Amino acid sequence: MSSIEWQTNLGYVEDSATATRRPILFYYHDEECIGCRELEELTFAEGRVVSFIMESLIPMKMDIGKKAFYEKYNVIWTPTLLILDFTGNEIQRSIGFLDPDEFIAVMHLGIAKVHFIMGEFDAANVHLKRLLNQYQDSTATPEAIYFQGVNLYKQKGDTTPLKQAYE
Repeated sequence: MSSIEWQTNLGYVEDSATATRRPILFYYHDEECIGCRELEELTFAEGRVVSFIMESLIPMKMDIGKKAFYEKYNVIWTPTLLILDFTGNEIQRSIGFLDPDEFIAVMHLGIAKVHFIMGEFDAANVHLKRLLNQYQDSTATPEAIYFQGVNLYKQKGDTTPLKQAYE
């Protein structure tokens, strides 16, 4: 089984993200953190999670001891998972352990938000549809419904999907 190829240099990660148009998964961890160990042993060890990360994100792992990054992103606990846009701006944050299904759902939402912000509405819609079709029980589902309506409104200028999302 392959594993996640974690990067540790933010400059390299930002360059890779820009070149590939993939958002950055910034994972803050602590060796003593039980949630981090569970995330690594249960979630990051699962093949479909590894494949999803390597195909959809640029993964960066940072020890909580790196104070400059800790302060830059206001990390208050571990594990913290940030979705960053192509230039390192935080778009989404998740704190705590996520099982494989919840992890993928939350990542789809974060990736969709990055594409939405960049005006890449088709790409955003792909991730929102996957989340809504495959992970209906996720805690990310209500926000995905909302963003799908907003995304379709911004894309087509039609208020109907926005009203449907609100309802």
